[in-house]
Amino acid sequence: MLSSYRVVELSDEPTTFCGYLFALLGAEVICVEPPEGSAVRSMPPFSAGNGESLWWQAYARGKTKITLDFLKKGSDLEQLHQLVAGADFLVESLSAQSVKELKLDQDSLQEVNPEIISVSVRPFGRNGPKADWPATDLTVWAASGAQALAGDSDRAPVRTSVPQTYMHAGADAVGGALIALQERHKSGRGQNVDVSAQQSAAQAALSANLATHNNSEVVVGRAAGGLSGAIKAQLTWPCMDGYVAIAFLFGPAFTEPNRRLLLWVKEGGFCTQEEVDMDWGARIMAMASGQEPFDDYEALCQKIEAFTLTLTQEELFEEGLRRSIYIAPARDIKGLLAEGHFDSRDFWYETQEPSLLRSDGKQARVPGAFAKFSETPIQIPDFDTKSADRPSQTTADEINADQSTVDESLPLAGLKVLDFMWVIAGPLFTRVLADYGATVIKVESSERNEPARAAPTFLNDEPGLETGVPFANFNAGKLGVTVDPSNPTGKKVIEDLVRWADVVTESFSPKAMKGWGLDYESLKKINPKIIMLSSCLMGQTGPRAQVPGYGNMAAAIAGFYDLTGWLDRSPAGPYLAYTDGVSPRFMLASLMAALEHRRDTGRGQHIDISQAEAAIHFLAPAVLEYEMNNKIWRRQGNRDMRYAPHGVYPVKGQDQWIAIACQDDTAWKKLCELAGFSTESADPDLFTAAGRLEQSDRLDELLAGWTCGFDGQELQSELISSGVAAHIVQNSPESVTDPQLKYREHFLSVPHSSVGDFIVEGSRFRLSRTPGRPAHANPEIGEHNAHVLTEILEYDVDKMADVFASLAMT
Repeated sequence: MLSSYRVVELSDEPTTFCGYLFALLGAEVICVEPPEGSAVRSMPPFSAGNGESLWWQAYARGKTKITLDFLKKGSDLEQLHQLVAGADFLVESLSAQSVKELKLDQDSLQEVNPEIISVSVRPFGRNGPKADWPATDLTVWAASGAQALAGDSDRAPVRTSVPQTYMHAGADAVGGALIALQERHKSGRGQNVDVSAQQSAAQAALSANLATHNNSEVVVGRAAGGLSGAIKAQLTWPCMDGYVAIAFLFGPAFTEPNRRLLLWVKEGGFCTQEEVDMDWGARIMAMASGQEPFDDYEALCQKIEAFTLTLTQEELFEEGLRRSIYIAPARDIKGLLAEGHFDSRDFWYETQEPSLLRSDGKQARVPGAFAKFSETPIQIPDFDTKSADRPSQTTADEINADQSTVDESLPLAGLKVLDFMWVIAGPLFTRVLADYGATVIKVESSERNEPARAAPTFLNDEPGLETGVPFANFNAGKLGVTVDPSNPTGKKVIEDLVRWADVVTESFSPKAMKGWGLDYESLKKINPKIIMLSSCLMGQTGPRAQVPGYGNMAAAIAGFYDLTGWLDRSPAGPYLAYTDGVSPRFMLASLMAALEHRRDTGRGQHIDISQAEAAIHFLAPAVLEYEMNNKIWRRQGNRDMRYAPHGVYPVKGQDQWIAIACQDDTAWKKLCELAGFSTESADPDLFTAAGRLEQSDRLDELLAGWTCGFDGQELQSELISSGVAAHIVQNSPESVTDPQLKYREHFLSVPHSSVGDFIVEGSRFRLSRTPGRPAHANPEIGEHNAHVLTEILEYDVDKMADVFASLAMT
């Protein structure tokens, strides 16, 4: 799909996943390494067979490798400029000062290639008060707000043990770059895409960061195997051979699933019929609002746990699937690779790379296509050694656009989207389309409320269908209509909207759209150019396709639960529906690539995205650790394979913490000077990272005893000034005053039609010429029915009246 485009990637940890996704989408990716090799090559774990970094093996596939010592500003820098002159995208993680000195800033680049789209991926973004802070995955995760939500309440908050922040940022970078490409098609000009890993990773907090901003006293916290705040909700449950994730939660959407679960528990002899008949969706909601005590809920959870302990993961999963219960096994990496569903979808790819030959003589498996495209299937690349000496494509003289009359409208202006997405993952994706100018019509049922409308937290702590903060955030900028597709008149309205649309998006179970006669085969008869994107937990095909539920289940199946928490306790996260925060990036990149294909050919297509399969790409090094070394990467609190000390330590205040990571030997020496660790600074066993890793227990105890006497903000400042990577663990109250988030306008005030202004999150990436921004908060239920029927579909008054009468639209 992107085979006509060239990407130059200056290889580093923040840029490597971005280049990887570009390669999967078919772009030519030139990976530029320094003479000593990319920093990614030194990231553990390493292959037992050849000593190669499994991070490099996972994410360097499909790229052409060249070596340039461009930082010395000699002929190699000139060669890099020549490469960029013939490229469409430059992906880098350099500081603002460095890009200026190397003439790789957007202004300098456009002198030789006005079409170039430069993509900057940095821990905190290109500019702002924290732009040049030393950082690691741990400290960025702490800054994002996601870490505060995962772990056990009596221990430090935890990260996922396979580093995640630069994957979030890299995936955002691809989506942002392809949106900028859509704008370039109009103007002939490139621009800069500035990505902050802090902001990207904040999506994993799923709007919990917004509580304080919207005057909610309920701040989401962490609890063992669950989450706390509105209620201490249990999400992880022990069974005979491990753990399972169960969504036994609050709100009307969970009333029936909760009842089905409890009926099964009763059949096992662990609860009463009275408990089965109780509306626990409403009851737990009342507990969350303080109207009822938690005692009954906690007692019931103990009964459910006694029941799950009598069965295995597989027994619970299979029978739960038969009963339509929101339950899934918390797979480890070995269990993930053994899950037959992914084999049935041909997800795993056996590499042809000699360096990825396993000890048993078989080729290692790696994650395959993150989306199934009906017209343009993803071709999984192996390593590439082609020459990269392509001549320049464009020069400044070859661009004929009149710069004084260039259209500066939003990049996706004119794109028409009919949106059936609901809850979290899909709405987060279509929210980005609205931010950047697309007309997005969100379709809600006139018979059943969208589940996310009742999800806390709430504006001014006032529960209601229009006051939900997550719903306002996920659906900002969209138009809203209520249509029942099972009603013949409603079906005709939807068919007319399909004729109007460029794109249809949906996230129901695979049978739903087909049951309404709205599957892709039906839609393309109405509109042959339509692009339809379908997203659900496990994809549209395969034995697990009908698995019902939410992203916490996909996260459990994909291995994220087993990789988050403490090994001596149950899995503790990541927070809530983790894959709901990951998969929207893959949806965006997929749609943008499909638009490129349609631009070239005039043909639409169907895109099938499994949330689990997309997210597994964030765990590719762990997959290779098992494939190449026969080792299961497990949760390890906040420990790391290359840095020590590396952890989260207490500071003054209740449940207040700071993340500290000594990113090199120099940082260790500076930490010793700052903390007065004279004995440790003189200990030769601690002079190297390898030596410090062996004494991680000793160092963690030492740091915890030192940090607990400090104010977190003050200690953070001293550590950063000394060159040590550190950041306080931020929750919603801390994010309000974060100067970097304020500088980058991460939080925006937007109006709602009836309840006042909401604070929502801004775009995860910043386009230098055409930045995106939502125009308003979520639509009210059916708010734009009349507008859509009369202004978009151009129904006359009589026809609109007939529709209203038939559908009871309001």
